Amino acid sequence: MERGGQAGLGSREGPAGNGPDPGCARAAAAPGDGQAAAALLAPMDLGEEPLEKAARARPAKDPNTYKVLSLVLSVCVLTTILGCIFGLKPSCAKEVKSCKGRCFERTFGNCRCDVACVDLGNCCLDYQETCIEPERIWTCSKFRCGEKRLSRSLCSCSDDCRDKGDCCVNYSSVCLGEVSNAHLVPQQPDIPLHGGGVLFEMPPTLLFSLDGFRAEYLHTWGGLLPVISKLKNCGTYTKNMRPVYPTKTFPNHYSIVTGLYPESHGIIDNKIYDPKMNAFFALKSKEKFNPEWYKGEPIWLTTKYQGLKSGTFFWPGSDVEIKGILPDIYKMYNGSIPFEERILAVLKWLQLPKDERRTRFFRSFIWTSQQ
Repeated sequence: MERGGQAGLGSREGPAGNGPDPGCARAAAAPGDGQAAAALLAPMDLGEEPLEKAARARPAKDPNTYKVLSLVLSVCVLTTILGCIFGLKPSCAKEVKSCKGRCFERTFGNCRCDVACVDLGNCCLDYQETCIEPERIWTCSKFRCGEKRLSRSLCSCSDDCRDKGDCCVNYSSVCLGEVSNAHLVPQQPDIPLHGGGVLFEMPPTLLFSLDGFRAEYLHTWGGLLPVISKLKNCGTYTKNMRPVYPTKTFPNHYSIVTGLYPESHGIIDNKIYDPKMNAFFALKSKEKFNPEWYKGEPIWLTTKYQGLKSGTFFWPGSDVEIKGILPDIYKMYNGSIPFEERILAVLKWLQLPKDERRTRFFRSFIWTSQQ
């Protein structure tokens, strides 16, 4: 039996009987079953061992690292969003929605503020109020407050208009919210007169006339005329004036500045024919500038003789060289100049620097607003 058994463990012939089976030879060469299994599994163990070692050698990731990275990324995104909101949105809104500070600039967006926008139909909603009306009106509106200066505006609502002395008449009330005190009587009427920050060493004499202004207007409607009411309360005032005959513009105004009746100062009407001179005087004719028609001594001549200065704005006769003399400042009559522009010009005269006013500038000042 042992021999048979040993014979059973011996080499076997191959299928063709030509030699031993290679697989059986390897199996028979193993010293034992455990060693044979280890020998067969050795290549597999060698292939898996480096991966397991690498996995064990790799350090475990800290979960806080992901939190820090997420927080940094969130902060960056939030900063970008806030930058867009607070940095880009105001400029975009200004460009798209309003003409304030952009009048006649060729900046493009959803709306424009230049002249071409009218034809293109893409003007900003406030184009008319912000860019066009300042060339036509003398008042401020909420659209104009804090505006960028426009070269063609009649008056200004910019933040520096008080320093420049060209604010619109309602700038303080509309843009600054100040309550007008023009109707109040000053508590110290004898203090030196200031005009736009200018201190006068001698108070100027202001004489103004509103042609055709009935005395009843001020008596009945004084509450609607705060500026004129304050001039009345702070200055010299009479309840009424009895006009000279005829009650026309030139005869009465020339009587005021000469103290003479028309038959003495020569201007007896707005239209005159003199047979001796064989000339016709009319307000729209060149003959109006002939000094032969004007007799007497108007107050601007008296001022000149006293070494003082005077300025006139459209007072009848002030643009004529009477006795070869004209006021220091005067304007040739032009009915197309609006009343607001006349007032603004007078205020600028009063605000001239001291070296230009000298010591007694505008000691006598005459101005009229004719209709």
